[in-house]
Amino acid sequence: MALRFMRLKIRAGGREQGCTQLTSTRGGTFTDGYIVGDARRLSVKVETTPHDLTVCFYNCIEEAARRLALDMDELLDRTRIIRFSSTIATNTAVQLSGPKLGVIVTDGNQDTLYSNGRENPVSAFLSPGMVVGIAEEIDRQGNVNREPSAEEVDEKVRFLLENGARTLIISLRNSHANPANENLIRRYIDSSYPRHYLGAVPMLLSHQVTRVPDDALRTNTAIVNGYFHRELVRTLYKAEDIVRRKGYRYPLMIATADYGLARVAKTKAINTYQSGPASGVRGAHVLSQQLRRSHILTVDVGGTTTDVSFIADGQPVGARFRPIMGAEVAQRIPDIVSFGLGGGSRIGLGENRKIEVGPDSQGAVPGPACFGLGGSAVTPTDVWLALGYLAPDRYLGGRKKLQRDKALAVIEKGLAQPLGITVERATLAAKDAVEEALAQHIAAKAPLPDGARLEGSTLCSVGGGAGLLAIGLAEKLKLGSVYFPINAAVFSAFGASTLDVTHSYEEILPVGSNGLGDVSKGDILDRLKDQAVRDMRGEGFGSDRITFLVEAECYAGQQELGRAAPRKAAGKFPAQVGAVLDRPPDGTEYIIVRLTAACAIPRPQYSNAGRRAESAQAASPSSRHINFSQGAEEVPVYRFDLMAIEARIEGPAIVEDDHTSILLPEGHEFRMDDLGNGIVEL
Repeated sequence: MALRFMRLKIRAGGREQGCTQLTSTRGGTFTDGYIVGDARRLSVKVETTPHDLTVCFYNCIEEAARRLALDMDELLDRTRIIRFSSTIATNTAVQLSGPKLGVIVTDGNQDTLYSNGRENPVSAFLSPGMVVGIAEEIDRQGNVNREPSAEEVDEKVRFLLENGARTLIISLRNSHANPANENLIRRYIDSSYPRHYLGAVPMLLSHQVTRVPDDALRTNTAIVNGYFHRELVRTLYKAEDIVRRKGYRYPLMIATADYGLARVAKTKAINTYQSGPASGVRGAHVLSQQLRRSHILTVDVGGTTTDVSFIADGQPVGARFRPIMGAEVAQRIPDIVSFGLGGGSRIGLGENRKIEVGPDSQGAVPGPACFGLGGSAVTPTDVWLALGYLAPDRYLGGRKKLQRDKALAVIEKGLAQPLGITVERATLAAKDAVEEALAQHIAAKAPLPDGARLEGSTLCSVGGGAGLLAIGLAEKLKLGSVYFPINAAVFSAFGASTLDVTHSYEEILPVGSNGLGDVSKGDILDRLKDQAVRDMRGEGFGSDRITFLVEAECYAGQQELGRAAPRKAAGKFPAQVGAVLDRPPDGTEYIIVRLTAACAIPRPQYSNAGRRAESAQAASPSSRHINFSQGAEEVPVYRFDLMAIEARIEGPAIVEDDHTSILLPEGHEFRMDDLGNGIVEL
């Protein structure tokens, strides 16, 4: 609900020892840590603190230090890199908890926000009456036909501030072609409300957020970015201050949804939206290369939602413009589908007394009934505990005790009694309903690229709850195998640890009847590279460390007509990009040329680490009473993190560590691969 992840690079006496990364669960129930140092890999979970998200950020680092037998100050003194991602933007959008915005547009567009009379979902981020118009005009060629007057700007801004505006958004028609009038309005406001006055408020100009030519798309993007801006500034700088006071000496690096990192000062708020799930996609991409499997369905089951993505032909589906809460924005978000189904989802009876799951959730408080905090609805966590899949005294490594009697009580009251069946039958029916509901969601809406099929793909089971339903889900979807990463509970954190420092730069090229006209492609590339070199120098990298990728996307309005995939750019445009610039698809109105500059930084290698038992049997210190459809059975419980490499076990069994539990049904074989991860072939 708040953080998403963080990564540290540990040093000792000038010698790099390893990496540490911390990440929170997407639903906000827990903040997770992934720690790597020398040959050690360690997962950490602490409860998220919604009242102040920097508290759980601190607690996660503190717990990591405790598990590493270090003082927190000593750990942070040795730390070279902190990667940190946040679901703050996502939560702000879902909860509509952002500040009151004041928006300034070209006069006549106050009601439509340039959307040509269409209903614009971005209005959900605005309060009534907080959009004002200014008389000004810039034509499509960028000529200034009318400047705004200082008197009108002062009058309209005073109105917005007196009505509670805490952030001002300035988005004028055709400002992509010439931002002169947006800049002039900013100067007028600065002169009336200089920064040393308490009345000064943050100002965000649309052309600084994106230069996309579509006025409605650019305005939506600026508004949503402004809505996220204040809370991210407050939280991220506070988090950076916390670690600096404890001995950390480097910039806090923020993960973005387009698989990159940047300092807080160089990060746009909107770019952090969905950065957590995006890092999970990145982790699956790295995993697909390790496994040499080209088609992977990643299913990340958290406390409130399940995030689903797909790796096709060894590559993640590219980040593209995707809506935020229904509002079309120029923000590149990976193709990730979220379903309202997680460990805390409410299970109840719908029409015809059919068991239904979600999308409502019990959240972190009161949480599932078995948490003992007053939860009164059945949840998947209650069901899994009642069936014996979870050990009441081992949840969160034993730090949280689950109450099985409370789980059984809500199942009896909410399902068994209304259906007139035993608690055992009701529990098994609820378990099947959870798997069936998720299978139906995925079959209907999985983000598959053209020509890709689910059947025969590998399911990558990540997140705290995925291991208990993965095999049943995979069978329902007719997948070929299931893969259980050893770091499944903190998989997004692992994905974030593979990110490099990146900055993206865009040039918008209008396409006329004669194509691009006299535009010099060489000048475009040089201009973008100059910006990249300047910014990377500010990050501490010389030009010799930078790798450049360039791509092109062709649009008519908000519709993408064609693209040239990213290619390395040396002294000129790659042939594929140059061909798109020379011959864009018919109907193209503008081309976005995007240069991505990346500088590699140390990252942990995905490899086997930690001590291992000599055999599978040596990693099974206990057994557990499990309920199956064919009856109850005592089954062995194996320690996932101790099982020998290449060990094989037969179901029924439970495979678990401090933060992950895997149900292995009868008739299936679980094999440990050479990296310490589990595979079940179907």
